[in-house]
Amino acid sequence: MDRHHATYKKRLAAASKQEPADILVINGKLIDVYTLTIYEASIAITDGYIVGIGDYTEGKTVIDAQGKYVCPPLIDGHVHIESAMVRPEDFAGVLVPKGVLTAIADPHELANVAGVEAVTYMVEAAKDLPLDIKMAVPSSVPAASFEENGASLSAEDARLLFANEGVYGLGEVMDYPAVLNGDDDMLEKIAMAKAKGRPIDGHAAGLNSDALNAYRTAGIHNDHEAVTAEEAKARVQRGFYVLMREGTAARDIEALLPAVTAANARRFAFATDDKHLDDLLKEGSVDFNVRKAIALGMEPLQAIQIGTLNAAECFQLDDKGAIAPGKEASFLFVSDLSTFQVDAVYAKGMLVAEKGELTSPIRTPYPVPERLLNSVHLAPFAREDLTLKLKNAHSTPVIETTLGSIVTKKAMASVPAENGIFQPGGEWLKLAVVERHEATGHIGLAIVKGFPFSEGAIAATVAHDSHNLIAVGADDESLYHAIHHVAGLGGGMAVVKGNNVLAAMPLKLGGLMSTASAETVKLQLNELQQSLVHLGYQEKIDPFLTLAFLALPVIPALKLTSKGLFDVNAFAFVEQ
Repeated sequence: MDRHHATYKKRLAAASKQEPADILVINGKLIDVYTLTIYEASIAITDGYIVGIGDYTEGKTVIDAQGKYVCPPLIDGHVHIESAMVRPEDFAGVLVPKGVLTAIADPHELANVAGVEAVTYMVEAAKDLPLDIKMAVPSSVPAASFEENGASLSAEDARLLFANEGVYGLGEVMDYPAVLNGDDDMLEKIAMAKAKGRPIDGHAAGLNSDALNAYRTAGIHNDHEAVTAEEAKARVQRGFYVLMREGTAARDIEALLPAVTAANARRFAFATDDKHLDDLLKEGSVDFNVRKAIALGMEPLQAIQIGTLNAAECFQLDDKGAIAPGKEASFLFVSDLSTFQVDAVYAKGMLVAEKGELTSPIRTPYPVPERLLNSVHLAPFAREDLTLKLKNAHSTPVIETTLGSIVTKKAMASVPAENGIFQPGGEWLKLAVVERHEATGHIGLAIVKGFPFSEGAIAATVAHDSHNLIAVGADDESLYHAIHHVAGLGGGMAVVKGNNVLAAMPLKLGGLMSTASAETVKLQLNELQQSLVHLGYQEKIDPFLTLAFLALPVIPALKLTSKGLFDVNAFAFVEQ
């Protein structure tokens, strides 16, 4: 008799009450996400799996739910761990007490810095954690062929990564022209995921109905880029799962909820995509999505179903998503469904968090490869290299951005200039993207409106998705010193006024993540936010997240790369 045969015999004996279960959960109100009902029953658990629900009375260990709701653990359908700026181990320590025990993660950001080596690191760092991180193979590195990033991932690289048992599906397909044009390398990556029966994540930002048809025809399975109810409905009609995103910069749940009906609710799930550590700690992860949906009028059981069963089925996680026989014995205790505050978290029958705290520490972090700790390579440059000469200062293209949004507008405006040279100030600030992977010396410059700074500059090596060094400032001196300081940190973020550094946070791991604890990163983030007031910034929204997306040339409408200003809708560079 092999090991698996013996395991199932043991589970079946407990299920049929021939033997006591390993664990018995009693006095709980079970949330049935299949029928959206609540009922009282005991849960029999053996080998970390649920083997029965009903009038079970025997268990070697008994857990008393004390009348609380027993809820399936939550699933984040799409997240970039790098956006939390901590390692996977620290990320798990933040999410697990929130009731999130599974995350579909795309290490696309770090892959743009160091390719296969970066993905392999993330896969290994994600193992043996109470948070089950399903790591995807990034599909679009670089996000666009003209980008200057630190590495690329070809179909052959993807094949190598898919051979790793720690890899799950194919990450978001951001390069939509490659799909629409039938690019062989992209189609080969998609074919690999199909051959393994794994989900293929979409990124259909701004795509029309014809492009959505092509995306679905290619086998792309879900999308987290719907920002209106109409876009969500168009995706559901074509068989997509719609991941309703609530991150730091992109907050879409309120706009998307009107698209959810009793007839189509099973085609929706939740995601965070990009969420900063301070927001994860203050608001939560997918638990916040559930609370927000409830606060906006969704029936609590419906919100819980979207955050559990729907996500499990979307990502083919057959042993997750519900309190039912054959599922992992992972569950939450919740006292009040209207507020959805998680009291306790159990993973495979074991208590892992209680009252918002882990019950035991996360294991020692996996070693970070040296290449990822030495990723910032700027060519020498002078302050004069930040000069932006305009062809026509009275009618020049500018980026109009809104704090809290990753979508920008393209506008033609009259801006301040002397002898044809742009003079930042007032509502018009200067945006710079400096190539930092291969020291090419390329610097993209543009004019941006929407950052309420009266002086100074901010800079970061977090700049989706190529993650070159990005900075925005009200004067060239502040801009110059901000860029130099962040480069000197080996990557990170800084707030600068003139030549005075007001606050900074090192992000040595690929220029994206800290090797410090989550507590230290939170303190550093707080210092950055507090220092912004010295630039005249009064908003509550974090400007760094908005800044980071100004370099992403696959999200409409006008963005800046190290090679210049880019019109996403026309998919072409723009003269200034």
